[in-house]
Amino acid sequence: MKTYTISELAREFQVTPRALRFYETKGLLTPRRIGSTRVYTRRDRARLALILRSKAIGATLTDIRHFLE
Repeated sequence: MKTYTISELAREFQVTPRALRFYETKGLLTPRRIGSTRVYTRRDRARLALILRSKAIGATLTDIRHFLE
């Protein structure tokens, strides 16, 4: 299974690691943890892509949460 670090995803999607942690606190992303390290899967990567696309068209976090459910 392909996994990503917070730095890899932040760099790929041109967002800050803080933004990824914010989405995690809002329940939009749920990375696994190995020790204190966040480990993102392809599913998390796809969810992040959807989150960012949704934000680009003006969706609220509530709307995005609904889309992801």
